[in-house]
Amino acid sequence: MRQPAPSERAGSHIQGPPAGAVGLLTRTTVTGAPRTSRHRFMAALRLDGVMLGAAVVIGTVARTVDLGEVGLNSDEAVYAGQAASLAGNPHFTELFPVVRAHPLMFQVLISAFYRTGIPELPGRYGAAAFGVGTIVATYLAGRLLYRPRVGAIAALLLAVMPYHVVVSRQVLLDGPMTFFTTLALVCLAALGRSGSPRWLVGAAASLGLAVLTKESALVLLGSMFVLVALVPRLGRPRGHLLAAIGTGAALVLAYPLVTAMAGGARTGQSYLLWQLTRRPNHGFAFYLTAVAPAIGVLVLGLVVVGILLRRSRWQEVALIAWVVVPLVFFEVWPVKGFPYLVMLTPALALLAARPLGWLAEAAAGSRLRAAGASAALVAVLLTLAVPTTRAVTSPTSSGLAGAGGSPGGREAGLWVAGNLPVGARLMTIGPSMANILQYYSGRAALGLSVSPNPVHRNPVYQPIRNPDAALRDGEFQYVVWDAYSAARSPTFAARQLAMVAKFDGRVVHVELARFQGRAAQPVVVIYEVHQ
Repeated sequence: MRQPAPSERAGSHIQGPPAGAVGLLTRTTVTGAPRTSRHRFMAALRLDGVMLGAAVVIGTVARTVDLGEVGLNSDEAVYAGQAASLAGNPHFTELFPVVRAHPLMFQVLISAFYRTGIPELPGRYGAAAFGVGTIVATYLAGRLLYRPRVGAIAALLLAVMPYHVVVSRQVLLDGPMTFFTTLALVCLAALGRSGSPRWLVGAAASLGLAVLTKESALVLLGSMFVLVALVPRLGRPRGHLLAAIGTGAALVLAYPLVTAMAGGARTGQSYLLWQLTRRPNHGFAFYLTAVAPAIGVLVLGLVVVGILLRRSRWQEVALIAWVVVPLVFFEVWPVKGFPYLVMLTPALALLAARPLGWLAEAAAGSRLRAAGASAALVAVLLTLAVPTTRAVTSPTSSGLAGAGGSPGGREAGLWVAGNLPVGARLMTIGPSMANILQYYSGRAALGLSVSPNPVHRNPVYQPIRNPDAALRDGEFQYVVWDAYSAARSPTFAARQLAMVAKFDGRVVHVELARFQGRAAQPVVVIYEVHQ
């Protein structure tokens, strides 16, 4: 006997679907949801791609617009001068020795553009390219550690972060070094995601390249050890851990070996001794007052919020170790420099992007919440974009070494090149202006403030042991005063001006520029002195 259908059973009031409806219902319930999910996934993927593209475009513009507005500062002159000496440019070989203080990887990469003339921009464009590359690497790290949206937000934050933009616009080693340290972070993220220990070797190789760019990247070796200790699975198997150590060590040792074969080992040892015995150049709060605002107060606030509101996983352990170990080291280290902490910016951008990513997730499916999440992101970006714009349009306003150009230095150096006789020697207040004048003019310049004690001076700088006797004997024919050095070393500036008066100094050239917020200030004054 035929069993009654469910709808035919006694007491049943449920009616079956009409003919043809079963297929429609099946398509709606079975395939409709995945299609909606795929649609949302593709829309999110396109949005992440747009955000990354915007980060690259904005980051490129911020790092290249008006790049030649001001001349090179002291550190830039040294690194560009080394690149020119490596290329055999006769204007630089006598005044800028190849073996000085730091490794030469970046200088070698840009040296092909310094073979002739007195170029400025190639090194800056090279540094800017590494800066844009760091934006992309930060996205990759965020994508691997979390998801594409966090990586895209972090890339946007880094693209307009004043600190990273300012450093990336200069011929400094810190920006290229940060690119390679971020690649090491990407490799560690890939290691945690895939479990393939080969990525640990890649991380060690990237860190080795960073050290060949600037030796201070070695501090991140401590971050890697902390990470492997706290997340033991990242350091297994031991064979790959040993291979990683060997790869990193081989790259790191390349520079001292090459230096020793070139006869520069003694200079390197003297430089290390000088760094270990240098007196503090800034107070304990320097990074808090000078660097934290350049990173962004809201960015740092988001970092703290993200750490406090979510339980830490291995991803957060990696990023926090990447920040804390270098921060503690450079805070304890008595010598502090404005660009030193730029290696932390990708990790900070990723930590700050996490809570913004949570807002984006919470806003899914609601236009009102999505608008609020977008407004929050735009507000944070604006707090970074405004000071970045100010820093780009007024690159000499800071007065900090490594924070911008040197007002009037290029113009004074070119005037010296065109108006003073070949072989003329100049006495400056300090080595900073001496480096700039030597770069642009090709004339020798020595700093009055360079200590005659070899323990207390950079070994590549030559001291003036008896300035009075040197002026009396005609070793120097010109004395150069500059506002930047005078502000940093008022005692030596006063001593220099006293000698100018003693030897009947006559003003032969003055450079006017904006300095410390005031326009048309005398920033460089050149005196001709007589025996």
